[in-house]
Amino acid sequence: MRASALLRGVVDLLLLIVFVAIAITGIGLYLAPSGRIADSIGWTFLGMDKDTLTNVHTYLGFVMIGLVAVHLAVGFRSMWVMLKSAFKSSKVKVIAGLIIPLLLLAGGYQAFSAYVGSEEGDTTSDSYYEESTNSTVYITGTMMKYYTVQELANEFNVSTDALIEKLKEKGIEATPDEKLVEIEYKYDLDREEFKAMLEEIITELRGESG
Repeated sequence: MRASALLRGVVDLLLLIVFVAIAITGIGLYLAPSGRIADSIGWTFLGMDKDTLTNVHTYLGFVMIGLVAVHLAVGFRSMWVMLKSAFKSSKVKVIAGLIIPLLLLAGGYQAFSAYVGSEEGDTTSDSYYEESTNSTVYITGTMMKYYTVQELANEFNVSTDALIEKLKEKGIEATPDEKLVEIEYKYDLDREEFKAMLEEIITELRGESG
């Protein structure tokens, strides 16, 4: 397919713009807190929340697919001629040029799969629920995401002030209306370790009240 220099230039410019935009939204999604923490704490990146970033990133991905298709269509003959010429001069370089991108794609897929797996692992923990008794304290993933300090204290019938005081002893400043997920994000805490800490504190407070 013959194409004017203007068409080629416009397609290349659009590809560059879309590539930069996809890179920026991709960085934003990489930096976004996992699971629903981003929604709970009102996280944004360049004025966009996580859902908006995801939608923009996906839309631009489809735009890039279309632009790449046009780019290949207008430049396929030139590409084919250059590949044949390169293959005649150095087969090793051509083969290496084909293998390296494939390896990069495979590595990117593995990284993406690991990221998605961690997101799913974070959400599936919410489905498990165990009834708490007077001797056992179990905090669910849903509680960790949506409960405030006061709601957690009320759930297990302990004093909110006492719970806050115990957290303060461990170097964590909190208020009754502050969400657990906000505390977790503010102090960069591991969720499972923070949950275990809260369970230990509540068990201790229950023992004192009993």
